[in-house]
Amino acid sequence: MNEINIDSIDLNLVRVFVAVYEEKSATRAGLRLNQTQSAVSASLAKLRTLYSDPLFVRNGR
Repeated sequence: MNEINIDSIDLNLVRVFVAVYEEKSATRAGLRLNQTQSAVSASLAKLRTLYSDPLFVRNGR
């Protein structure tokens, strides 16, 4: 298992994760955080890389 140095993590990424989790949408999370959808997506990409996990998986409505 890879260890992650918590001191090296940008805590703004945690805010993005929580917003996407609660809003269930990168667009709405961006509005909530006053960021663009592409900025939210970029933050999620960093988290995916950091944790080697897809985090959120799209599914149909």
